[in-house]
Amino acid sequence: MKHKQFKEWLQLSLYQELSEQERTILEDHLLACESCRSEMQELKKFHELLAYRRPLEIQEPLIQDARRTLRLRILAEAEQRSLWTKLRGVMDGMISRPVQAALAGTATLAVGILVGYLVFKFPTENNFTLARLSSASTAMDAGEPQITNIRFVDRNAQSGDVEFTFETITPMHIRGNVNDERVQKVLARALVSDQNAGTRLRAVNMIGTQMEQKSNGVPKLETEIKTALITALLHDRNLGVRREAINVLKNYLPDPAIVHAFLNVLANETNTGLKITAINSLDLSKYENQPMNQEILEMLKNKAKSDDNNYIRIKAKLALQEVQ
Repeated sequence: MKHKQFKEWLQLSLYQELSEQERTILEDHLLACESCRSEMQELKKFHELLAYRRPLEIQEPLIQDARRTLRLRILAEAEQRSLWTKLRGVMDGMISRPVQAALAGTATLAVGILVGYLVFKFPTENNFTLARLSSASTAMDAGEPQITNIRFVDRNAQSGDVEFTFETITPMHIRGNVNDERVQKVLARALVSDQNAGTRLRAVNMIGTQMEQKSNGVPKLETEIKTALITALLHDRNLGVRREAINVLKNYLPDPAIVHAFLNVLANETNTGLKITAINSLDLSKYENQPMNQEILEMLKNKAKSDDNNYIRIKAKLALQEVQ
């Protein structure tokens, strides 16, 4: 491995960004390299100084001035009347209360008829999705809708009228087998869209359990699930999620899309462990007389010459020797 790589690892080790294997390699190198060992000591001292540095103190007059400005802006905003409020003020002066009530009732009825027509004429995406997920092997129950993200638009203190917008979230309860296609599609959606890394990790683990339960060869991998796994492998910021995704996908080689994903890992992945898994999974004997064979050969030649990791360079050379 190049000495430059070890220099980069020194800083990463202080932030706990190295894998277990990389940390072990770095510790062995520090025992033998006086230069890196000295630099590591300097970095530790520097980080200790940063830890003891006191935050900048903001002067009290500046805080008071900011508070005063904020109060003035809040008062000015509260005094401003919206266009709707101004129109209602004009209407109050021109149209009597009974006529206003009649017009409001007519408008409400018209809006209700229009909304009802649109809702019942065209099924919503949510209804379509729920119907598609329902099956004899998958039990699904809908919980009470939850209201969130409420925004108040207008309020009339005299009449008591209020206008606001909000969003609703309906919690769903699903029970089914992990091998059920519909359950896997829900897990695939969670894998690519959930904000919680722990949830994404559990989703990819559940998708991968079908490999442990297979009976007659490798089961078919649905396009949506395969796309979710490849997306997680190439773009998820959590190393654990990427590692689980590659462990599932390697069982479906030599699928062309997965092969290209593994080549992308070899070209762009920063974690050595994932690159090792990718190169160990690409067996050239499975790709003879296939268009992607040349792409794999070119990648192996490139890695044999220029990869920073010594193991990957050796592995690439051995793979090339087997086909020559």
